[in-house]
Order: sequence, then C-alpha cells, then structure tokens
Amino acid sequence: EPEPEPELQLQYSEPETYQFQETYPPELEAPNLEDVQRLLSQLEASNPVAELDIDSILEQNTIDIAAEIKAAEPEVQTFSEVPELQGVEEIQDWVIDEPVFEEAQPEVDEPHAVIEQSINIEANVDTELETQADSDIPTVWESTKRSEDFQVLYFDVNGVTFAVPLDELGGIHRISELNHLIGKPAWYLGLQTNREQQFDVIDTAKWVMADKLRDDSYKDNYQYVVMLGESMWGLASNQLMGTETLNIDKVRWREQAGKRPWLAGMVKEKMCALIHVQALIDMLNAGLDVKSLN
Repeated sequence: EPEPEPELQLQYSEPETYQFQETYPPELEAPNLEDVQRLLSQLEASNPVAELDIDSILEQNTIDIAAEIKAAEPEVQTFSEVPELQGVEEIQDWVIDEPVFEEAQPEVDEPHAVIEQSINIEANVDTELETQADSDIPTVWESTKRSEDFQVLYFDVNGVTFAVPLDELGGIHRISELNHLIGKPAWYLGLQTNREQQFDVIDTAKWVMADKLRDDSYKDNYQYVVMLGESMWGLASNQLMGTETLNIDKVRWREQAGKRPWLAGMVKEKMCALIHVQALIDMLNAGLDVKSLN
C-alpha cells in the first residue's frame, strides 16, 4: 500500500511588537545673565578711543610726511655767473616809435540845424505819402469788352444782384469770424483767416449803397465771400445765385470809366451790374468807395 502523503500544517506566530521612542533635541542651557551684564559693564568702563594717544600719532605722521616731501624735492643747481647772450640788444636800448594821436573834438550840432533837418524829413515823408496815395488811384481804365462768350457768377447783396466773370474770380469762401482792425474805412468788414491765409472782407452793401442802409442788421445775412482775382480782397454776399454762359451781345459794355470805373457793363436780361474786377481792386487799394469819385 502506498504511504499516505504528509499533511501540510500551517503555523501562525504572533506579530512582533515594535516599540517607538520619542526623540527630542537636547535642551539648550539658558545663558547666564550675570555673565552678560558683567561683560557690558567692562565695555562701558573702558574707552578704547580715549586710551589712544592721538596727539603723538598726529605728530609722528606729520614728521613722516615732511621727510617724504623733502626726499622727493629735486636738487636745484645754482650758477654763479649768468652767460651773456651775443648779438641781442638790451630792451632798454630799443627805440619804439609810438604813434601820436590827436584828441578828436566832439562836433556840436547847432539847434537850428537839427530843427531844419527834421522839418525837411517830415516834409519829404508827407510828400512820399501823398505820392503813394496818388499812385494807388486808378488813372488808366481799360474796357473789358469780350470777343467771345464767357461765364459769369451771379451773387446777391442785400437784394441787389451782381455778376463777376468766372475767369476773374479768385474763389469763394464761407464767411466766418472776422477780426475788426482799427483805422480801416467804414466799409471794411474785417480780416478773415482761412487755412493759414488771411484776406480782407468788404462790406459790399455799405461800399455800394451806404445811403440806402438804415442800420447794421443786414450784416447778419452775409454768408459768402467772393474773392476778386489774385488779390486779398473779397466781397461779402448774401447768396450765390449760380453761373451762366453769356453771349457778348447780352452785355451793354461801358466804353469809358466815368464815375463808376468798377462797372464793366450791364447784363441786359438780368439788369444787373457786371463787375470790372481790376478797377475794383485798384479802388479798394486806394481806399476809395462809390461816393469817392462822385
């Protein structure tokens, strides 16, 4: 018979117990306050700065510095005789010719000479001003009668229509804030600045029809400035009424300047004045208005 297989037996053992010991850092001994107090007392009692002999140290340093400076000084050689320079004269023997200047006597102008000169200057200035004023007044007037059809711009001033040739128009601006200048004529409306350009605006109604104005309320209706040619003069206007191509036969041209040199002619159908631009510029430069030539 086969032998029976041995049975496996399991043995259980009790778990080992572990013991933990808490470790703490060694306790620091508290300083002895009496020793600290004793050390502070010794430091206060002894003054290390006072124990140093400052005077002796400074004196020794001064002696050392003087010795170093003396050792560094170069030796100075002395000569018993000074060599003579040959061929050079002594300064005392030089002869210098000094120029003799005569004292200038101040010129004294006599009082009557000064007064006479000032009178002559004032007279010359007055004559020049009169000459300039006379030269500004237009003396030569030329008719602007056209040989071909041309375009005009119509604009209204206080109910009166005017026409200006487009090829003699300098531009149109919206009227804005004006600077009033002292000493200008009554028909001078003001100085307007537009894009760094300044131009003089004329009160057109007062320039043309001053006797028909009752007050200054009409100025509130000015909206545009019609520029004259390449000048800095502009006519204030109430309204722009458009452009038109005119046949030369539709204009009654003026042949002579007469008392209205600023008038080039009359548009027959519109019954409005056609402006002589150059003559008007000349009159404005001379400070003249419509009544000045009556």
